[in-house]
Amino acid sequence: MSLNSQFLGNRTFSRHLVSRQYQQKKRKKMIIAGLMLTSMVDMFSLLVIFLLQNFSASPELAVVAKGVKLPVSSTSREIKDAPVLSISEAGIYLDQKFVGLTEELLEQPSPLMEKLQGLRETWQKSHPNQNFPGEISVQADQAISSAVVSRVMGMLPSQAFGSIQLAVVGGGRG
Repeated sequence: MSLNSQFLGNRTFSRHLVSRQYQQKKRKKMIIAGLMLTSMVDMFSLLVIFLLQNFSASPELAVVAKGVKLPVSSTSREIKDAPVLSISEAGIYLDQKFVGLTEELLEQPSPLMEKLQGLRETWQKSHPNQNFPGEISVQADQAISSAVVSRVMGMLPSQAFGSIQLAVVGGGRG
């Protein structure tokens, strides 16, 4: 291969080779830096997706209704994914939607019964050919008397909610 002197101009052939090698190394560095950045973004994307899936499926992150301070218990188990009935001094909530005042619902429970029946019917429509498990979690404020909590819990089996979990904060000393 011959290079004519017009192509090289005033530079020597050895300077031309050194310059050419430097440009090739510079191009390789730019490509490698781009690939490292792409793979790092991919890695972080996968990490975010993994964390979102784990935390969204974790039942330990159940939301406690506003105004409800759960009682402390020496024994506790992991909660199941189920509808949440919250009993507080402000009222009764089903899946964070206000149903009514506690005293009014104890006197006239039909609004609560209608909401529970609607919840059961919705579950049965979305799970055809399966038996209704009847699971529900009850979050009762520790200031509410046990008689009120037991009266509300006594209404649940009439709407086929027989598996009742009482939400507590674990770690207390018995």
